[in-house]
Amino acid sequence: MFLLPLIFLAAILGNPSTEKTASSATGWQYEKTGTTAFKATLSSDNLPQFPYPFAGGSVVTLGIRKKDEDTYVYLEVDKGLFTRSFQSGRAKVQFDTKSPIAYTLTAAANGRANIVFFNSEQKLINQIKGSKTMIVRTEFAGQPPIEARYKTAGLRWNQ
Repeated sequence: MFLLPLIFLAAILGNPSTEKTASSATGWQYEKTGTTAFKATLSSDNLPQFPYPFAGGSVVTLGIRKKDEDTYVYLEVDKGLFTRSFQSGRAKVQFDTKSPIAYTLTAAANGRANIVFFNSEQKLINQIKGSKTMIVRTEFAGQPPIEARYKTAGLRWNQ
């Protein structure tokens, strides 16, 4: 009887130790958890289409996360699976109208197949900060390479 109002109240108040802000001009979402964890995320402008059971369009989120002294840049898909051979896998990344650059990717240590991590994090962050657009071409399980497009202008990342 009291559970529904508590769920509603929790949804309104959120987690008091997590601070989230959105920049409507750029689409970047920022989150600070505690004193040493920061995150910036950006959803893809396009919705890659996969067949069943992932049909209906998938959002590929570009994320930058810092916890303590470690910084990670990653791609996370809400519906779909990256190719499992991402030990030394690659993605082609194009900034604005420049030629694509190959970046090495690493699979998640916990085995999650919907997230991959970029190597050369600081180089990639610097390129994102200096660009207006970014296109990432990568492989998903059983699919030809797909393209995720982002409007990267306005990233605020000084961690």
